[in-house]
Amino acid sequence: MGTDSDWITKPVPQSVLTAVDETPGWLSLEEAALLYHLARGTTTGSIIEVGSYRGRSTVALAKGALAGGNQPVYAIEPHEEFTGALGGYFGPVDRGVFFQVMLKTSSFENVRLVNLSSEVITPGWKEPVSLLWIDGDHTYQGVRRDFECWKNHLAPTAYIAFDDATDPRLGPYKLIGEILQSGEFTHYIAIGKVVVIRPA
Repeated sequence: MGTDSDWITKPVPQSVLTAVDETPGWLSLEEAALLYHLARGTTTGSIIEVGSYRGRSTVALAKGALAGGNQPVYAIEPHEEFTGALGGYFGPVDRGVFFQVMLKTSSFENVRLVNLSSEVITPGWKEPVSLLWIDGDHTYQGVRRDFECWKNHLAPTAYIAFDDATDPRLGPYKLIGEILQSGEFTHYIAIGKVVVIRPA
């Protein structure tokens, strides 16, 4: 991936930013650019997105992957009725919008939607995970479950990115603190509300 200054300042194609901007969601364009660059630098293994909603971050990951090693992006999103930690309501209608976004942006070329939760999928998972983006259940229990499910599948050089990771009220903030304190992982970069860590 190189140093931060090598890649984080490189421009993202305007067509990618436009596709992200036109997709519903809360990811900023700056955060989307970070995911794009992380995905573009992934040349082995797979890219896992936990929590896809209507596909805003999925588009950034898919376009980055297509510009890089074209690694598969697995969107892990049950799209079942769910009320988020911040009060948002999610459900099957989001699946319909997700499909429309994948078609509109041609992200379907390397995105595989998996309508199941992490704990159902990971026991039989076989591929190394080089980029893990966790943006699902923001409760402490939820984000810990997702991280623990995928932890043993991480490649030695993997990047793990968490959304809403700078708000002390939410699970990602607390979990990242515990993870870094363990010494198994180190802080890599933070942009907006996204924090990226790596194996130590």
